[in-house]
Amino acid sequence: MLDLFARLLLGAVFAAAFAGKVRTGQGFVEFRGSVAALVPRLPAGPLAVLVLAGEAVAVVLLAVPGTRIGYAVVAALLAVFCGAIVLAMSGRKPVRCKCFGAGGDVLGTKHLVRNGALIGVAASGAFVPTPGSWEEPLTLLTIAVVLLAVVVAVHVLFTFGLVARVRELQERQGPARPSNLPQPGLVVKPFALTDTDGRAFTEADLDGPVQVGFFSVGCGPCRTLTDALLDSPPVARFVSVVDDDPSDPDATKRLVEKVSGLGRVVVVGTDDPVLSAFEVMAFPTLVHTHGGVVTASGIRLDDFAGVPAPVA
Repeated sequence: MLDLFARLLLGAVFAAAFAGKVRTGQGFVEFRGSVAALVPRLPAGPLAVLVLAGEAVAVVLLAVPGTRIGYAVVAALLAVFCGAIVLAMSGRKPVRCKCFGAGGDVLGTKHLVRNGALIGVAASGAFVPTPGSWEEPLTLLTIAVVLLAVVVAVHVLFTFGLVARVRELQERQGPARPSNLPQPGLVVKPFALTDTDGRAFTEADLDGPVQVGFFSVGCGPCRTLTDALLDSPPVARFVSVVDDDPSDPDATKRLVEKVSGLGRVVVVGTDDPVLSAFEVMAFPTLVHTHGGVVTASGIRLDDFAGVPAPVA
């Protein structure tokens, strides 16, 4: 049983180490980089491949019944790893453990203890008496269990690696953002308008936190956004800029009446300079500003999830 335990444990560890380094390109690149940091005078690429080959050979030999060569390969590799850890600890620059691919803590005492314990397991397994016959049913079952454990470990690690890689790519890409939205940091250009109450509305009115919504008559998404805004009224001052439809004055009137519940309303033409001042190229567009500078923009309220809205 001790031989079985040793083979299972060491086989799973070395299979995990091998899979962790090859399951993603980033994992192997980081491992090769750690090799280069430890032994800068030696070729990092061939050494990294040699380590991978050694780990793969160790897993295969551990799965072969009746042989102790697998234990010898494991012990030799672990001894080399211990030497590398000592080099890392004695160096001026910290080197992270890439034993299982990307990530890992800085190499230190705990890694020496871990490898020392695994060397002990290898030594214990190597000196266990070999069964009298490897044809016995129990021994065949042991071989099957060892091989199955190795295959399952590699499969699980590969799956977790694939999931981690997908999450990494999603985090790097971030949520898709339409390219025709006003960009945060944009300074709103000068403009001059008159709202429906006859009051002037210019860039000077953006002296504090102000939200400006650009809506067009007959626009379905505009209707959805205005409904959402009415259900969750803005905290800051709000100005609605309505794109007039001369062919349907009643529709324009209805939209103006609807958004008047949000705050001031300005009715403009399709080519009004205020659209260029805010760099608005599509309807609807919702812009958060503060002091005349765009702080956020979007076409849905969901676009502002996690973005601190300006408060009055």
